[in-house]
Amino acid sequence: MGNNVPRTSSQQDWPAIRNQSLDVIHREGRDELHKIKAVGNLRISARFLSRVDFEPAVLRRRLRRALHDTQLADGTPLDAVVTFDVDNLESKLLLQAWWLVEGQQWDEAADALRLAHQRTYCELPVIVTQQDLEKHRSKQAYLAEPRVVAQWKMVGRHVNFGGERGGFELFDHGNGDLRAIKDEPEHRLDLTPLPPAHPYHPHTSPHDPPVRNHIVDCYDDGWYTGASVITEASFSSFLRGTILVPTYAGMHLTDKDIDRDARGGVLAGLLDQSVHQPVEGTTAAIAFTTVNDLSHKELLLTPFDHSFIALIGVDDLGGGQVCVRVMTTEPPAAGVSADAPFKQRFPRTTAMARPVLGPIAPIVFDGEDPDEDDNGDGQDDGGDGSDEDMGDDVGDGEPNGSDEEGGAAGDDIVGGGEGHAQ
Repeated sequence: MGNNVPRTSSQQDWPAIRNQSLDVIHREGRDELHKIKAVGNLRISARFLSRVDFEPAVLRRRLRRALHDTQLADGTPLDAVVTFDVDNLESKLLLQAWWLVEGQQWDEAADALRLAHQRTYCELPVIVTQQDLEKHRSKQAYLAEPRVVAQWKMVGRHVNFGGERGGFELFDHGNGDLRAIKDEPEHRLDLTPLPPAHPYHPHTSPHDPPVRNHIVDCYDDGWYTGASVITEASFSSFLRGTILVPTYAGMHLTDKDIDRDARGGVLAGLLDQSVHQPVEGTTAAIAFTTVNDLSHKELLLTPFDHSFIALIGVDDLGGGQVCVRVMTTEPPAAGVSADAPFKQRFPRTTAMARPVLGPIAPIVFDGEDPDEDDNGDGQDDGGDGSDEDMGDDVGDGEPNGSDEEGGAAGDDIVGGGEGHAQ
């Protein structure tokens, strides 16, 4: 093709198209070309590297360096969260591990592991062993599955909820029969595509797809399933939500029923926003629908290395109403009465939630009338501190999960429907 440059003994296997040798190879732009000498050098180098049998020690050094040089979205080195049992991997699996590090994104699985570590369900870094790598027979088998699912098959067994709750392993029976936590039919996960009419369909990611399941609750004696289907907006949302389920019952709570479109439709916007799209002021999102496709959104306020967990829940109750919940494991402020308003007992959680809720915050924390105009800054405007028209501060962390003001935070946490914690 072109001048058919004469070959020398060092130019064997010259690149060709339709049996015509190439004069040039285009670089990044159409006007940037490799010269013939450069093409020959590239070809010779490629042939040399293809015949090199790298020693395992070389691959192990390269894998260690790749693990540390690869960063998560927030700049955390991957090997601070996920690493490999480098010294004990068979040689044939070292290249597989190398590719998994350099060729794959790990943010969703790593964030779920960091949340599990925060809840003391695993140690970091999680060490991927040969047993874990053999969950996938080949690179093609790994690529045949959604990325987050394929990765959790390898790392999920390292997350353990303790006692009768067991671990967060995935069990693959083939033919689409995938189960979580328990290898039982009731724990089956459905990854088939959602119908176009479903609210999560427009936001579907092939790497982190929606998942349907019947896992609704968790107590000290294990997990429980229900008849209704829970549809998670993504597999990573399912991971985060499941990891948080055992925490709900001991959380302190304040809640308020508010019109969905109140004060500019802030709540409607939070409910409708894709779970893949970050919400400013939050660390992660969990989104799911329950009966009648009513939407629920939970926004994690605290970083993965925080000393407590705090989140905002927004639950569609139907009829244009939503329930706003603020939940936390923050220890109550010292010297503050148990009868004091939520904002006084849990000031750090309140400070985190106000910017996210914006003009809704005075309704939730200050007892402001939803029909009144807000000053627009979402800040405490110096009210009298009364808790009139506020949701109760529920759950005092006692073993029975209740106090004199109401039921535990884990009771009917999604407004009466089956969900992550009922």
